[in-house]
Amino acid sequence: MQALLPDKIYVLSGSNINLMFLGVEFMTSWQENEASEKEVRTAREMAFDILKEAEEKNFYLNLLLNKKLSAYKLSQPERNFLTELTYGVVQRLNTLDWVLSLYLKYPLKKLTPSIRIVLRIGVYQLLYLDRVPASAAVNEAVKMAHRYGHRGVAGLVNAVLRKVNVERDNLPWPERSKKDQFLSLYYSYPLWMIRRWMANMGEEEVEAFCRTGNTVPPLTVRTNTMILGREELKNILDDEGVETTNCIYAEEGLHLKLSRRLSELPSFQKGYFHIQGESSMLVSHLLNPQPGEKILDLCSAPGGKTTHLATIMANQGNILAGDIYSQRLKLVDEAARRQGLRIIQTEKIDGRSVPPSMHDSFHRVLLDAPCSGLGVIRRKADLKWRRQPDDINSLAALQLELLKGAFKALCPGGVLIYSACTLEPEETREVVESFLRLEESAQRSVLSTLLPTGLKEEEREEGMVNLLPHRHDLDGFFIARIRKKL
Repeated sequence: MQALLPDKIYVLSGSNINLMFLGVEFMTSWQENEASEKEVRTAREMAFDILKEAEEKNFYLNLLLNKKLSAYKLSQPERNFLTELTYGVVQRLNTLDWVLSLYLKYPLKKLTPSIRIVLRIGVYQLLYLDRVPASAAVNEAVKMAHRYGHRGVAGLVNAVLRKVNVERDNLPWPERSKKDQFLSLYYSYPLWMIRRWMANMGEEEVEAFCRTGNTVPPLTVRTNTMILGREELKNILDDEGVETTNCIYAEEGLHLKLSRRLSELPSFQKGYFHIQGESSMLVSHLLNPQPGEKILDLCSAPGGKTTHLATIMANQGNILAGDIYSQRLKLVDEAARRQGLRIIQTEKIDGRSVPPSMHDSFHRVLLDAPCSGLGVIRRKADLKWRRQPDDINSLAALQLELLKGAFKALCPGGVLIYSACTLEPEETREVVESFLRLEESAQRSVLSTLLPTGLKEEEREEGMVNLLPHRHDLDGFFIARIRKKL
């Protein structure tokens, strides 16, 4: 999965947020470890700074938060609350603005960016953070309004937030008969996404998808089976104070619960595991690489699937990891180094025009295509506000070109996996079907024999499978398996 964003995965929900950025992991549960009022006040101020810079400069939230967390020595509760506020406001952005519009006499956009953000932070706490006293949420917002506005604006903030607090249990949500508008506001998604999904999935499934998108997915890691087994890793993590449970479908996967950076754990530093989602692990297993084979992994950065392929192959054979951005390939090199994998080479490659010298050269090819990322919104909250309807078709055109290029590198009899972290038909099934119509030497390859128990029946169309958050508690992924005829 590559969602055309910087290397980041984050997820938030009411009181638990999981932020992963370039191998740095925080799992916060602010309600379990409440910060002092002084720490909370500081967290609010930092959240304000981050949200303001993100809005005014269109910067990615995770980059700004990571910079702030690195620059200041904060207590764990303070870090947790800062992350909670920052991502919470973004996840619920349209709902917060709608609620504010109910109590403002003029459009929210007429307020300064600073006061808009102060109001959003305040309303988020009132609606979604039960452990924050309403008086604290309101009073601190008023103090911030004085700091970034004037007495009249501070009075406005005070009046609006107190009104929201009184009426928060009786908000005038759209009637359920207006399903698209209700889902958009209640679950905080753009209206165009809701309407698109309703056309593709139906009303009940869309609501389940949206509801799941606002929950916290587990932090998942993949055991480096070149070094140790999953049970051995569980014992080591237990000694390091980390709670673990087994993944349902991925045999080397673990769900972790922790309260400090993963990068601080000796087991991480020694390369005993790699941060990777369970759906992503299944992609590599469905390619089914064998020791000694020659593999091409296009669009490989940051290297999670690449290193997984190498471990499945027992570090025997050759993997060429390509990416259009040479800077991103450094992430693949670092992931391979940390996990002690020697069979991975990196090279700058534009998958749309694979060099002729590579044609018919690889036993297996993995194309984890750039995509809209709408299958992993529960990990990427700001993605839903960045994406636009026109993105889908433009990405589908790119994906088809990449698939054509990737297939040229495949030797006769070889297998190609096309995967994308999206559920949009234009980017998934329709890309594969268009390609199969164009390429006579390509044919579908059955997936069910390789799918784990519990997912075999999900191969509704031969060689294609959709993994869905609300059905499988997995990241939303599409995976297709294609073979080149002999």
